[in-house]
Amino acid sequence: MPVKPHRPVGGLPGAAQPSGDTATAKQPVGRPKGVPSMLVNVRLPLPLVAALDRYLDRLESQTGLKANRGMIARRALELFLASHASAEAMAREG
Repeated sequence: MPVKPHRPVGGLPGAAQPSGDTATAKQPVGRPKGVPSMLVNVRLPLPLVAALDRYLDRLESQTGLKANRGMIARRALELFLASHASAEAMAREG
């Protein structure tokens, strides 16, 4: 099952850069605002990445919202840790 290729890095060699008049507004670079964060690299099996990409495509077609792998992975990790924390709390009480 093919996996979506990553976005190309940089432009083609010798490609002309847009002039200041036609250049679109650039996205801010650097760390996002808000809670301090850290970059963590994770190696994922290709079937898992393919399933994640299918989920992202389905989410976009159903809701019209744009998401990326990082957003989904962060949310999944938050929910996983929260569910395990609540399970541990219940085990201590019971």
